[in-house]
Amino acid sequence: MYVEKKKIGKGTYNYLRISARVDDTVKTKTVAYLGKGTMSKKEIEAAVSRVPKHVIAGAKDSLKESIEDLNAGFLSSAQLKRLDSIKKDFARKLKSRDKRLLEDMFRDFKTYYIYNTNSIEGNTLTLEETGMLLNENRTPAGKDLREVYDHINEKEAFDWLLDRRPEIDLRQIIWIHSMLLKGIDLRVGGFRKHDVRVLGADFNTTPAEYVYTDMNLLMRWYDRHKRKLHPLILAALFHEKFERIHPFYDGNGRTGRMLLNLILLRSGFPPLIVENKKRKEYYAVLATGHKADLTKAQPEHYKPIVDFCYRQIVDTYERIFVKWG
Repeated sequence: MYVEKKKIGKGTYNYLRISARVDDTVKTKTVAYLGKGTMSKKEIEAAVSRVPKHVIAGAKDSLKESIEDLNAGFLSSAQLKRLDSIKKDFARKLKSRDKRLLEDMFRDFKTYYIYNTNSIEGNTLTLEETGMLLNENRTPAGKDLREVYDHINEKEAFDWLLDRRPEIDLRQIIWIHSMLLKGIDLRVGGFRKHDVRVLGADFNTTPAEYVYTDMNLLMRWYDRHKRKLHPLILAALFHEKFERIHPFYDGNGRTGRMLLNLILLRSGFPPLIVENKKRKEYYAVLATGHKADLTKAQPEHYKPIVDFCYRQIVDTYERIFVKWG
């Protein structure tokens, strides 16, 4: 809250106001009129203390509704209710004292997640071979060593992410990418310094000289919206913006999906799986999001990817997590 002085004619009028940023617009609300003329600090404090608490609460609720309206542009009340139910049930499972049960639950998730996220990128290990490698420590015969490292690195990175659940910043993004590309690509430890093109895509990635600039813009957007957008909406939009920038030479898709799940986990939601069989739809909703402004949350461009992620989190939860505990 703050005091705003308005000059009307020859007089000065003092108002208590409250503000909040909703997307790129600052919403303000007048809470109460405090008095006329020049007021000392003590007079202002006294006037503010006389404002009824329910009046202040009402102004805050009004701004909160504006923020909720932003979320309503992406998800229906029924979808939000379903997500709330999933979050509560997931929290109940995490409170289980049976650590072995939780390990088995996440082992089940990781087998399907790693198989799918790497299949999207062309890895040829089957679901059965993935389970054999990750859960039985047996290397499938006749497979390229890179494909094996893809899976092992994904498991180690996800285990680290699940244990630490770090706040997202540029340093953590680079570190997660380095874990995923360990033993596969030496071009880790920083963002790319040359232009790249995504084969088959009809969008332009960020020019190399502007990658750090765009990644900083992305982090500012994230910091500004992480308390305003529903976590699923935040994760979906962050994922698209990250993929559009394409900050690394390789591993952008795997890193982006890992970051998407980190946002969900940090907010108390279960992680989701983007299935390889839905790859075409996944690329299509990303392409629609690529039309949006990098620094905005525009429902007209982003609703498709939010709907897609909503279906994936529900499907993942019903197929895997609901069966445990």
